Amino acid sequence: MIDGPSTGGRRAARLEAVRNDAAWLVAEFGGGHLRLGISTARETLLRVRETRVDVSDGPPATIAALRESLDTLVADLPDLRLHSAAIALPGPVSSLTGELIAPARMPGWHGARVLDELEEALGVPVQVENDARAGALGEFIAREEAIPDLIYVKAGTGIGAGLISRGQLVHGGAGVAGDITHVPVPGAEGRQCSCGRTGCLETVASGAAIRRELIGQGLDIASISDVTGLAQTFHPDATTAVRRSGKQLGTALSSLVNFLNPSAVILGGALSAVDAYVAAVRSAIYDSSLAMTTQQLRIETTVAGSDAALIGLTRIARRSTPPPVPDALSN
Repeated sequence: MIDGPSTGGRRAARLEAVRNDAAWLVAEFGGGHLRLGISTARETLLRVRETRVDVSDGPPATIAALRESLDTLVADLPDLRLHSAAIALPGPVSSLTGELIAPARMPGWHGARVLDELEEALGVPVQVENDARAGALGEFIAREEAIPDLIYVKAGTGIGAGLISRGQLVHGGAGVAGDITHVPVPGAEGRQCSCGRTGCLETVASGAAIRRELIGQGLDIASISDVTGLAQTFHPDATTAVRRSGKQLGTALSSLVNFLNPSAVILGGALSAVDAYVAAVRSAIYDSSLAMTTQQLRIETTVAGSDAALIGLTRIARRSTPPPVPDALSN
């Protein structure tokens, strides 16, 4: 109910009913998967579907897979009215232009007119965001206790991060804030990164780095799920590799903790399910950060889980296209 213009006496009120078929599409691409959801007018996820998709196949094939997955998801919802979409991609995405900027693990995506192609395929306005930044916003929304200043890290096949400051998602001057993937770190010297440089955080702290290490030791590792599965069952080689990688991430994060003084560091992504990884990150942050910045610092795993990015994207999509108001009753 909202106030209408007064004609004398009590201000008139208009009762506005939002269509119950109004919906927004939200989708998160990972290195090898697509997680797709339909969000309702109440910012809840009506349904979610995950499927295997390889973003290295390039934009046309990836967008076609998105369209096919959407058709399957809504096949039994003929009255659904999609008003807009928000899509998260696993690379540096400018919030100003919607463009991917030299995405190291997404060959063929640099310079592609992704927004135009997505809007043509989906038939609705589209917002594009980085997956870790979307996850940061989703984690902020999902928590019952507000944490206005937090760093969210998505630790999966790759490494990404997002920052919430005073309750707002930080995009930075060029719209690409949060990309810690290619920060040079000690211990990674000489390691070749997918970005073309050497010594980046991703080469020692990501799921892809752990997978390469374990394969080099003769283990049969096909995916990040195999990595987490071995570590969760305390396989000695996997546990050692996971702890070493977690320590590298925690050491890198300590500089951000010292500089930004967040209230919390939240770990998401597949590796956040591995206790040894989380413990190593926590220990390294405490060891390498100033006491005054960690005295009340919370270092926790995600409460939003694998839906973190979709929850954040729901807010982004709804802000870009507010709910329709087809009916109005006045009294």
